[in-house]
Amino acid sequence: MGKRKSARKPQARVKKVLDTQFDCVSCFHEKSINCKLDFDQKVGHLQCRMCGVTYTCAINYLSHAVDVYHDWIDACEAVNASAKAGRSSASDRDRGDRDRDRDRERERDRSRDDGDRERPRRSKPYDRYDDDD
Repeated sequence: MGKRKSARKPQARVKKVLDTQFDCVSCFHEKSINCKLDFDQKVGHLQCRMCGVTYTCAINYLSHAVDVYHDWIDACEAVNASAKAGRSSASDRDRGDRDRDRDRERERDRSRDDGDRERPRRSKPYDRYDDDD
């Protein structure tokens, strides 16, 4: 005859814990960002141990450290995008100013040429040869 099968013991589920230390996008050190959440004040603090970068944002009762970190990354991207747009618009203005100045110089040169002398007539290719010979 066979043995009785023993009942399996219930296994405890492993809780997944979200990180509170992250990689810094400013100095590129790994696990140097610490995130702390103050639910009483409804503020999330983020600080890099290596370069000293800090960021603070508003949180709610559902927020985690990951949320504060991603808010910081979104804010960095927004600043970079606005700076890039500002640089491109400034370069466009500079390019427009250069084009405008160049056009003015060309007009000035044309007006000088027209007033000083008459332009010679350019010959056409069929004027160069005589087919009568």
